[in-house]
Amino acid sequence: MRSGVVLAAVLTALLAGCESAPARLPLACPTPGLLAEGADLTRYRPGEVRDLTTLEFDARLAGLSGGCNAGRGDRSIDMRLVANFTVDRGAGAEGRVFDLPWFVAVLDRRDDQVLSRHSFVDRIAFARNETRASGESEPVTISLPVSEHRRGGDYRILVSFELSAEELALNRRRGPR
Repeated sequence: MRSGVVLAAVLTALLAGCESAPARLPLACPTPGLLAEGADLTRYRPGEVRDLTTLEFDARLAGLSGGCNAGRGDRSIDMRLVANFTVDRGAGAEGRVFDLPWFVAVLDRRDDQVLSRHSFVDRIAFARNETRASGESEPVTISLPVSEHRRGGDYRILVSFELSAEELALNRRRGPR
């Protein structure tokens, strides 16, 4: 009989705790995407004619991986992203290590206004006699504020290489690959 009284007291305490717990917002992770005209980065030796003999490297954003967790006090979503790269080393490359500048843009899904932009640089290295390499970025975390009026689905996440005006024009001329 005594164990029944103890069990009833424990259940009552647990139920009382449930009633006073704050309501949690559902966690909806926005789906990140690649900006089509920014998914390729082709670099030539500076100051020279742009052809295959001066091509240093040709890089592609090959994909994204990651996920979301509830942020501090359930007032944000912490989105973790890893970018995957493939890089071809060109005939004009003088080294075996290349920096790949890229960014993550957070947009408001309602009007496509850029809310924030975060820039990163990752390095890819080629082994001797290697002309193609694959790699991934260091994991990055982007914090997205959420509330009763803004959910994870209200954001668009776009990833792109940081391109010069000339590199962007080249990508637009040749189209997505």
